[in-house]
Amino acid sequence: MKKSADRERLPRSALALLTAVFVDALGSGLYMAVSVVFLTRYLDLGSSEVGLGLGVAGAVSFALLVPTGILADRAGPRRMLIAAHVTRAALLACFPFASDFVPFLCVVSLLAVADRAASPLVQGLFGAAVDVGQRVRAMGMARSLQNLGLSLGGLAAAGALLWDSDGVYLAVVFGNSLSFVLAAVLVTRLRAGDAGGGRPLPWRRRLAVFRDRRFTWLTVLNSVVSLHVTVLTVGIPLWVLAHDDLPRSVIAWTLVLNTVVVVVFQVHATRDVESAADGGRALRLSGLLLAACCCLLAVTGELPAAWAVAVILAAVGLQAFAEMHQQAGAWAISYDLAPEDRRQVYLAFFSLGNAARNTYGPLVVTFLVVQRGAAGWLLLGALALGCGAWAARSGRPSAVSGAPPAPAVSLTDVQGETHGTHP
Repeated sequence: MKKSADRERLPRSALALLTAVFVDALGSGLYMAVSVVFLTRYLDLGSSEVGLGLGVAGAVSFALLVPTGILADRAGPRRMLIAAHVTRAALLACFPFASDFVPFLCVVSLLAVADRAASPLVQGLFGAAVDVGQRVRAMGMARSLQNLGLSLGGLAAAGALLWDSDGVYLAVVFGNSLSFVLAAVLVTRLRAGDAGGGRPLPWRRRLAVFRDRRFTWLTVLNSVVSLHVTVLTVGIPLWVLAHDDLPRSVIAWTLVLNTVVVVVFQVHATRDVESAADGGRALRLSGLLLAACCCLLAVTGELPAAWAVAVILAAVGLQAFAEMHQQAGAWAISYDLAPEDRRQVYLAFFSLGNAARNTYGPLVVTFLVVQRGAAGWLLLGALALGCGAWAARSGRPSAVSGAPPAPAVSLTDVQGETHGTHP
């Protein structure tokens, strides 16, 4: 009993990191809710300029995600995360002065690079701060706190928007900047994560992740299963708007329901999920749950409004559980298959799947839902189900049938290499 309690207790340094995650999310939620209003009203940028700037920033951050992972393996995730938080704080403090398009583009692009790098850095730090058996659970706790922080920040921003004044917008931006400073201070209290990869590694080994076919294939499959995000934020709103008899407020209800379920149950969803094989099975369950969610959504178009709303909310409940199991599976796979001396570049590479989903996801879901209706939901569910099942096969240690055969590895590549066993 005592041994079990010790296993459940996280180190104090991990608690500091969890607090930093919450503070980061609180400030980010505060800013995200007013960001478009701030850019268009305070900075007086046109909507086309904002859209172009955000698109360019997304492309830049995508291109630099793996290079920042390589740098983090050399410098250590703790130093890199502190640098990312300080950079975000400084850039946000400069935002009110970026009133022209070119300064705005520079600030928003650098901010996107730091933002996108932060997630794999946090995951890498949990990998260094807690025991192998606690890593996925710690990430589950971080995910719950992140959702809670984003929600509370968004609620605070909603109240702030009632004033609709420049002073309020400035207070929100500087408040978010301050949250990053506090998060950086909390990260400095960590005792783990300073060590980099030791001596510089040859570029062939640094970039070996691009030749790791099993890891690449699982990254792709995880990206498809993670379409639950797009279903919630794009698919369901479009579906509701396409049916005039459905109340528009149901869109907000789905977001609230998803947030509450994830905050309450995310940690529980990480139980017994530690290895890549466990992660593959979690992705299979996620794909099954998302397929069931899509099946429910497919029938709502033929139901009376009251019944349709109830079924949509039930579908969102399944979507939330699909999200939690997909996250747990993704953490387990990326931890377990990442070599210790190149953990950050592997975690960064795995994050490319989520970044890519943010680009292709809205296109896929919009095409299926808007142009195919109920049949589109069923096709999307079948896609998630198939990719989840394939991920379970590819996650097994001896299974190479779920992915293309791995490339031959020379003796030079494996000398001194240490693999993890498990952001």
